[in-house]
Amino acid sequence: MTFGGGGPIDAVGEAALRAALQRIAPIPDAQWASFRSIASRQSIAKQVHWLQAGEPARLIGFCTSGLFRMYYATPSGEEYNKSFCGTADFIASYSSLLLDAPAFFSIQALADSELLVFRYSEFRSLFDKHPCWERIGRVLIEQLYIKKETRERELLILSAEARYRQFLDHYGPLAAAIPQYHIASYLGITPVALSRIRRRINLG
Repeated sequence: MTFGGGGPIDAVGEAALRAALQRIAPIPDAQWASFRSIASRQSIAKQVHWLQAGEPARLIGFCTSGLFRMYYATPSGEEYNKSFCGTADFIASYSSLLLDAPAFFSIQALADSELLVFRYSEFRSLFDKHPCWERIGRVLIEQLYIKKETRERELLILSAEARYRQFLDHYGPLAAAIPQYHIASYLGITPVALSRIRRRINLG
């Protein structure tokens, strides 16, 4: 895992993370103090990998600013984007965390980014201390499953143009910050095909 600048979490980032988690379950102050003790801040420069395929996954990150892509790479070097994450999103290789196995995909910063991170093993140790943590852990996994199933449906059922419109609806302002060739890879089409779709939409 490649990153720079670890340190204590800042007040703004802490507030954002706590708000995100408390949308799932109320967290008593004493429990938050326990969680806060296992969290730290990381700065990741643009183009730097936070996690690379084949590395052990240990951390869950919460993005307080910036942009990331998650992608698979073939032995021949072809890359296929599976997802993008921005501010207020959680990032991790969850299957690798659950299986205690090397990551199957890579996570790369597409802009200078800031994360609050915590070790999954330490987070799991909180499950027995208060029911809020087990509920939060379960719901985070459920949300990931819904996102995965939605993504599969889009790729299998929707046209390329419909997939692009869904992409714009889902990622909103982030779309403008993502290079077009990365968007094309995410949609499963060529950059040329994406340019044609964009022209049709702009002319429509």
